[in-house]
Amino acid sequence: MNIPHVPKGEPCLVWDTGEIAQQQAQVLLETGEADNADQAFALACADNDLFSFAWEALTERLSEILSTLNPAGYWRAEVRYFGWRSLSGTKDFIADDGVGFLDNLLPNTECTFKVFVTEDQIIRLQNFHHDAPTGNEWYTVKAAEPWPND
Repeated sequence: MNIPHVPKGEPCLVWDTGEIAQQQAQVLLETGEADNADQAFALACADNDLFSFAWEALTERLSEILSTLNPAGYWRAEVRYFGWRSLSGTKDFIADDGVGFLDNLLPNTECTFKVFVTEDQIIRLQNFHHDAPTGNEWYTVKAAEPWPND
């Protein structure tokens, strides 16, 4: 299997609920709101607001990136090694914000992902989920020209 090239450098955005919970657990321990690491992690995992605020921050930052790269919001995406069947495909879509962008790309399941923006303004997204636990699912997204109205 030919795994897609991993972009150079660090991702500009990461969504990892486990890491978000770990960071919050550390805060809970440091502030004395939890007695031990297990309790702190359990409290963090049960805090729905924590994940809502983190998601909002991530999608707002992604919206800023998208508007810089392509204010018109027309995109062409290619996916390789999608899911347990390792499918490939393309999709044209319109998205002018981070939520719409991710809704158009990612499967409707719990995902952990990393977003990279290459020097040539291409978005690369590495996705992990129950059918792609090793992160071999890669999306390449480029700005597209507006298409004519039907």
